[in-house]
Amino acid sequence: MRKRLRPGASCAVVLGLTLSLGACSGGAAKQSSANAGTITVEAPNSAPTFTDNFNPFSASETGPGLNIIYEPLVATNRAKGGTLIPWLATSWAWSDGGRTATFTLRPGVTFSDGHPMTVQDVLFSLQLPLKNPKVAGADYTSVTAVGSDKVAVTWKDPAYQALVNIKNINILEKTLWTGRNPLTYLDKKPVGTGPFSIKTFSPQAVTMAARGDYWGGKLAVNRLRFVAATSANIQTQLQNNSIDFCTCDIDAKSYVSSDPKNHHFIMAWDGSVVSVMLNNAKAPFDDVNVRRAFANAVDITAIAKLSSSKLPLTQAPASPTGLSTKTYKDWIDPKYLAPRAQDVAAAKADLRAGGWSVQGGSLVKGGKKYPITYVAPSDTPFLKTIGQLVVQQIKQSLGIQVTLSGGSGANTGSDINKGKFDMAATWLSRGDSMYYALQQFDGRLIQPLGTESVGGNNTVRWKNDAFDKILAQMAATDDQSRLKALSKQAQTIFVDQVPTIPLFSSGAAGVANTLRWTGWPDPENPAYLANTGSGSEFITTLLHLKAAKG
Repeated sequence: MRKRLRPGASCAVVLGLTLSLGACSGGAAKQSSANAGTITVEAPNSAPTFTDNFNPFSASETGPGLNIIYEPLVATNRAKGGTLIPWLATSWAWSDGGRTATFTLRPGVTFSDGHPMTVQDVLFSLQLPLKNPKVAGADYTSVTAVGSDKVAVTWKDPAYQALVNIKNINILEKTLWTGRNPLTYLDKKPVGTGPFSIKTFSPQAVTMAARGDYWGGKLAVNRLRFVAATSANIQTQLQNNSIDFCTCDIDAKSYVSSDPKNHHFIMAWDGSVVSVMLNNAKAPFDDVNVRRAFANAVDITAIAKLSSSKLPLTQAPASPTGLSTKTYKDWIDPKYLAPRAQDVAAAKADLRAGGWSVQGGSLVKGGKKYPITYVAPSDTPFLKTIGQLVVQQIKQSLGIQVTLSGGSGANTGSDINKGKFDMAATWLSRGDSMYYALQQFDGRLIQPLGTESVGGNNTVRWKNDAFDKILAQMAATDDQSRLKALSKQAQTIFVDQVPTIPLFSSGAAGVANTLRWTGWPDPENPAYLANTGSGSEFITTLLHLKAAKG
């Protein structure tokens, strides 16, 4: 079966969006300041100072903006349910029963040093993780050149759904990287196909210059300045209009209210669902009756409201399927679009059905007490506050005393990946496709307790044979109607078995200032997401910006 993506040179076609070319070429209005044409953004997840190293494979700290210097063959539009879109490739065609995808490369693409992208560059880039698995986790088995403008990627099994992982492989210039150790090379002058190249570097700010020959179109933004803002000063810099855009955790409600005309909130609904994870690999949550009881005991509507206290909107209570209603509304079975309602009577009945009782604040079965600990990172107030409310509700509804604990985010994350928790809160984010939103609970990915989960998959260690069988069927087809039917079967199992307690749909919160730049995505119905943490999404956003008039 073949899947054809529309070729074309304009960014409107390249990005898979229904837009006029003018939307990508920038407006005629100019800024009057000395920094005309410059946009300032907070670097995503930045350290207090930047490191002058732009090696995309480095395990240590790197400079900002790697995701707009280097680009992949394909990308996803998470504003449209993870639709796969062309990037450095214009199309692909399936053969061998979905085991091989042949990509047609986009003509006219050049690297920032002026050299054209060739099939040998793409071949080298895709073969690199096969030769050096520490570089990236390639799930394909081989790559071959097909003529001068195509590459064929082959997997062991049908890969209709696995193809999306190609978006994680950046295309490098072969002549520059041949002979380099990709894990240790110090790269201060990165060369990629993206729309920007490094202009100046300092530990506090990195300025990039827009390329006039970028294949995706001309940008109105001439300079992109990344600043290393910290949680202590980001709010102030935003309030005084020093920063034009950030994907950051701030008091967005205060920011917007301080200047409603120019200060705007843009949530990048990326498929995230903030959830309470339940450790299905050990008692008491290896019993579905306990999982159901805790899910029924929680008032997720109240939790969603609390979580939105610093936002100018209320994050929607989650579907019991664990899927984001913002990203996958068209995929979720209509009967599961509404959130699970708190039902204390049902929660108590669930415990009785499993032979459990509550004595002195403890969950008891067969005369044995089962203490429960809820892990929340101490340095992430947002998740800690949610944890406090969940613990309080469990106490009020069932009389069970849950202990709240947790160290730094890094340590807590490691404990969760190793299964060292009873309950824990986190973002479960998979906006790239329905298959991968479900596949993170694939029982075949379970690691033993004490061993790190692979890629953060199935940290709750839930195993359901029927669910896994459905995932295998989804992996072997690219028929959209069949995928939707299979996904609804999987949703039914998930809702019944409650491997997690989904709380509310979330995403990458962002704020944008229109004092200097306009053209940000519609916050209510975005055609694409504004997110500095995603290269293709951030590039798409930058291509649509225009200098503000006046």
